[in-house]
Amino acid sequence: MKVGTVIRLNTIAPNERIHSLDIIRGFALFGILLANMVAFKTLTFTDVGVFLQGATLPEGPLNAGVTLFTEFFIVGKFYPMFSLLFGLGFYIFYQRLKDKAIPPRAVFYRRLVFLLLLGLFHLFFIWSGDILHVYAITGFLLPFFFHRAGKTIIFWIVGLLLAASLVTGAFMMLSGFGLQFSMDEGMMSAADIKQENDETAAIMSNGSLGEILSYRITNEALPVLMQVLFILPSILPLFLIGLYMGKKRMFQDVETHLKTWKLLCGLGFLVGIPLTLLGVTVAYHGLGLPAYLTQGLYQGINMLSGPFLMLFYVAAVVLLLRKGNIQQLLMPFASVGRMALSNYLLQSLIAVGLFYGYGAGLFGQVSSSLGFLIALIIYILQVTASHFYLKRFKQGPMESLWRKWTYRGT
Repeated sequence: MKVGTVIRLNTIAPNERIHSLDIIRGFALFGILLANMVAFKTLTFTDVGVFLQGATLPEGPLNAGVTLFTEFFIVGKFYPMFSLLFGLGFYIFYQRLKDKAIPPRAVFYRRLVFLLLLGLFHLFFIWSGDILHVYAITGFLLPFFFHRAGKTIIFWIVGLLLAASLVTGAFMMLSGFGLQFSMDEGMMSAADIKQENDETAAIMSNGSLGEILSYRITNEALPVLMQVLFILPSILPLFLIGLYMGKKRMFQDVETHLKTWKLLCGLGFLVGIPLTLLGVTVAYHGLGLPAYLTQGLYQGINMLSGPFLMLFYVAAVVLLLRKGNIQQLLMPFASVGRMALSNYLLQSLIAVGLFYGYGAGLFGQVSSSLGFLIALIIYILQVTASHFYLKRFKQGPMESLWRKWTYRGT
């Protein structure tokens, strides 16, 4: 195939773009940044104390309010949105390959290999909260569902979400019980946990690049990688929601599916809000349960409440965007969404530069409210930079590299 033909095939013309997806993707990146800010600036991957004490609110009404706001409206709601969009994007990409008479599976799998390698690099050498490697591995399962009937896909979505919620909640509650038993039997103590956390915080806030990498690879990256098969069943149903929406062309033809969008909006709100309220109440000891059980129960509930509230967010945005003036107002967020991969990685680079010892070393020193403000500033800068970048280039830098890898030799 000629080079000129490759360029025509592997780029999306402006009139082919679905702007609502770019806008929603832009919002998802902001929510992910807000949720990840907690992990960037404090211990989350190695702190076992949260299983024994449950969640606690920070001091001061402002910090407590920001924490509760983040827990209620952000945490567990935007990674499902990002996952849905990835599943939808993979399906649209696959179908476009078929429409252009390109052998779809080989190109599709090559695209996933790039994402897997990029995710592993991100996981091991930048930050341990990477989701890209999980998305890549999950993506290899999607072709098994591309030709399934809608009812079959819905069955898998519901079954996997319920199973993932129950298994995750039960596993984490058993982990909490096991840790509490170790404390009661004298195999570990609160002083031991505090000392380990203090040592970790010291490394993250004052360590050199080599010291932090060594610690992270051993204590964070490798354990995260070993949990992939455990996490995958919770990501696949979110991909399948996006795949289902792609098969039904729900974003391309909103008016035809208007009743469905309104149903999703109402159902997401009516189910998502009460479940989220229950989860947050459990997490912060509102039901008086033993502390070592609250984290597991909260996570199990959040794996159900998050997707429901996410569907409310997505449907509400889609319905609002039917008004042309609203879409025009929100188009700056589309620029961030068009460069989602680049901006996702950039968020990690900026954050570790601010919080880790080889950068500004602010790890463990930033309050909830200040962390929220930092996330807002980072995102505003990304919106501005993405807008001007796309005036000169058709794609973000990582998107362009991903495209070249995907279509090489085609």
